[in-house]
Amino acid sequence: MRSLALNLMMAVIWLFLQPEPTLRDFLLGALLGFALLFVFRPILRSEDYVRRMVAAGTFALVFLREFIVSCAELMYYALCVPVSRLRPEFLIYDVSGLTRTEILLLSHCISLTPGTNTVDISQDFTRLYLHVLDCADAEAVRAKIDQTFKRGILAFTR
Repeated sequence: MRSLALNLMMAVIWLFLQPEPTLRDFLLGALLGFALLFVFRPILRSEDYVRRMVAAGTFALVFLREFIVSCAELMYYALCVPVSRLRPEFLIYDVSGLTRTEILLLSHCISLTPGTNTVDISQDFTRLYLHVLDCADAEAVRAKIDQTFKRGILAFTR
């Protein structure tokens, strides 16, 4: 938390040094502040902050890639695959061990990816009920969620 405050302070200082401050200048200041925190992380004890921010950026790129691939797959299903060949299915995905915030992030990432949707969360917050448009292998769907979304979320939340 201290590193975040320091990064924001550096961004604001950079903003005040500009003749006509803009949002672009603030973002540039935040990027420069992050670069300073990265370079001086042993001195400023900002290793955890830098690791989490890099993990969050990596997760954003992974999510963007998955979103684009899912959109392309959905276009293929809509345009080229007859409805009789689709295998829609409801799945149960285990989320025990995740915090409520992590479950919320995971469920939104799943729902934002075309072709999958979070239908419900169990009362005890241990399972997500998912609907998958074309599910040839339920374990492969679960493994893909584990390898992309769950791993990425855990990288910057823990």
